Amino acid sequence: MIHPLIYLSALSLLAGAATVQQFNGSSVLDISSCPIAYYGQIYNQLDVTFTSENVAICFNVFGEECIVGPQLTEEVFDFFVNSTDNGIFHTNLPNLDTVLSCTVNLKFTDIGKEVELVLGNFGTQAAVYLFTELEGSTVFDVMISDQKVNKLNVTNTPEHLQEFSVVDISACRFLGAVYPTDSVVSFDPDTCTNVTCSSTAELLDVRCGPSETCQGNNICLMDTIYTCTLVGPTVIDFNGNVAYVEDRCAYVVLSDLSDPDYRVIATFQERRRKDVSFLDSFIVEGPGVQINLKQDGIFRLGDTSITSEELSQLIPGMQFDLDQNGRLSTFSMFNYTFTFFFDGTMAQFSFSAPTQELSLQGLCGNSSESLSELRVSDLSAGGCEILYNDATDSSINCTTATEFCRRLLEDTFSSCHSFVDPMPYISACIDTLCSYPSVDGVNCEFFGAYVRACSLHGINTANDWSSVADCSLPPPFCQGRTCTPNEFCAEGLNSGETSCFCRALFASKYRETNTLGSPTVCGPKTASLTLVGCLLEEKGIDYSALHLFDPTCRGQIDEQTHNVTFSYDNINTCGTKVTANGSQIIYLNAVTNLSNPNDIITRSDQVYINFTCIQTQPDDKTVSFKIKDSSVIVHVTSEIWNYTLTMNAYTDPKHTKLLNPDSEVLLDQRIWVELNSYELDDNLIKLVTNSCWASPNPSPNGDLKYDLIVNGCPNDPTVTVLENGQGTTNSFAFKMFRFIGYRGEIYLHCQVQLCIENCAKACKGARGRRSLKHTHKSEHSAFISMAWIN
Repeated sequence: MIHPLIYLSALSLLAGAATVQQFNGSSVLDISSCPIAYYGQIYNQLDVTFTSENVAICFNVFGEECIVGPQLTEEVFDFFVNSTDNGIFHTNLPNLDTVLSCTVNLKFTDIGKEVELVLGNFGTQAAVYLFTELEGSTVFDVMISDQKVNKLNVTNTPEHLQEFSVVDISACRFLGAVYPTDSVVSFDPDTCTNVTCSSTAELLDVRCGPSETCQGNNICLMDTIYTCTLVGPTVIDFNGNVAYVEDRCAYVVLSDLSDPDYRVIATFQERRRKDVSFLDSFIVEGPGVQINLKQDGIFRLGDTSITSEELSQLIPGMQFDLDQNGRLSTFSMFNYTFTFFFDGTMAQFSFSAPTQELSLQGLCGNSSESLSELRVSDLSAGGCEILYNDATDSSINCTTATEFCRRLLEDTFSSCHSFVDPMPYISACIDTLCSYPSVDGVNCEFFGAYVRACSLHGINTANDWSSVADCSLPPPFCQGRTCTPNEFCAEGLNSGETSCFCRALFASKYRETNTLGSPTVCGPKTASLTLVGCLLEEKGIDYSALHLFDPTCRGQIDEQTHNVTFSYDNINTCGTKVTANGSQIIYLNAVTNLSNPNDIITRSDQVYINFTCIQTQPDDKTVSFKIKDSSVIVHVTSEIWNYTLTMNAYTDPKHTKLLNPDSEVLLDQRIWVELNSYELDDNLIKLVTNSCWASPNPSPNGDLKYDLIVNGCPNDPTVTVLENGQGTTNSFAFKMFRFIGYRGEIYLHCQVQLCIENCAKACKGARGRRSLKHTHKSEHSAFISMAWIN
């Protein structure tokens, strides 16, 4: 037999490469390289304290979890960590089921004899043994919360040397209390909860599984997964029944008669057709508050976006927890915890509960109310219940659509058929695709909804379904894509991207006229053209690439309406071309994506939207008045352009003394007459006075006339013509006269015309003559007259 002293000393040195540290006096030791589970509590340091009464090896700073031995004569000790299994623990403690990982070794000296304490790390288990050469009994008390729970005792006599003392310090801790291995910690049959401390000192919490519910008496029953799907115009409720929403109104999706303050409401809107509606948004109601959730995935209170934390504060008792993508959230309502998924096109509500008769109401629940009774009129748009009947779409083939939808019966999905019935999804798919074209990713929405319902049961078909359905995975998500009320978010022209497209009711007025926006607005000195952003989006036109003839003149987008406006004025004409066509002045421009409007070829889709304003020559009008009635004003109104012509008479060449009712005009007195056209572009348009003549009666075509100006030039020696055809204003002067044999009013008539080039008149001298039965009417001219009392 090997002497115990020699045997244990050899064990202590098995570490070989272990570094031995020597400490003098009380010290704190770092044992994080070999932490010890002392009765279920893991510790990473030891506090070794020498006193006049004992030596204490403590695990916590409060000195409650300690191994306490007798006073030692020397306050010096060695410390090292050993990683070798020496077999001593398992030989003496067969209940240690785990493998030794390492040991913490403390070697003290008392009266020249060794006293060694070794702590063994067995993972969740732990043990300690004491070896000493001292004669007599050496006792180390094992303490928990200042209470002695065990002891290490080595007794050596000359006749007998005890080998060593070993103690198992394995246990579990629960709510601060210590429980031995293989014991029951807590048992509650009402909650089906059974907490035990295993043989390896592991705390085991046994309760109903994640898909089970405790029915009491420690009985767990398997839960039923209830799922309600809203996709396209259809609702598949918790019991697999299919409802079809035909209008564009708001409906109660979830409610409970026991708690009427809380509701979840879904709104439906049309997309490309007026006669097919789609899921569009949600409204979550709590006491006195309404929260909106639109396709962009943002919760809003009114127009203000809010976080899930703010939402939980606004609706007490409802806790929302959004995932990092914003698609998935969980919330508690009506004593259920719902999982809610909404990707902007398809939504699912699901929860687990024992099979039972649900008390939930609404489109998803067991509501006995009809569809019209579930409609929420005060949250619906006016006229939402009106049904339309659009023209037949030749791209819709119901036979092909049916075959496509029935792919859900193929083997790819068979593993899920016993968990989720595919027939409601097939029915919803057929009903929709037989009425609506397979665009915007609509066909994929039904397959995506079924696949996700399967995933709730742990059935994964996501790797195969996309190829069977010819769909991309994952489907487009509209988070962050905020569309206007006249638009909807859907898969764009490029796969995987989303865009805002026009709703059918809004776009119908443009599609009927095959236009992309409103008519051109022509003002006195400005013109503008507004295009509808979602109409451009549908045709794949990038508004930022569009411009007028001048490429620097680009459209301005309205962030609220997404409309794009192009404009020019008399200061910045943006390359506008001005031409004359008979009685019309034409301002021509265009919205285009061509770098040069004169190019004859292009290698990209051409955009050329005519942007034209037409200014008509003034209509033939004669306005007569006596000189006492002040100036003559003629308002000329065409279909598009409005402007004003005036004729004023003055007694001075600077045109500062306007004739008034008290002015006396004498024979042979010089009068200055000014013709002015307001609200015309002086840079482009000129006013030409072609002829002026006098008559003794209001008609400009009477038997007796006297020519003052003919063909833009003086026809009377007293006449002076100034700035004719040089701007939008010209004038002439003449000396007052009267008709022989006539008394009363004398009328002055002028015929004017607009001109855009070569407008100035070159006159050589003047001659006077009387004219009888002379016609001064031009085909595209306008007349303005004034009168005075003779």
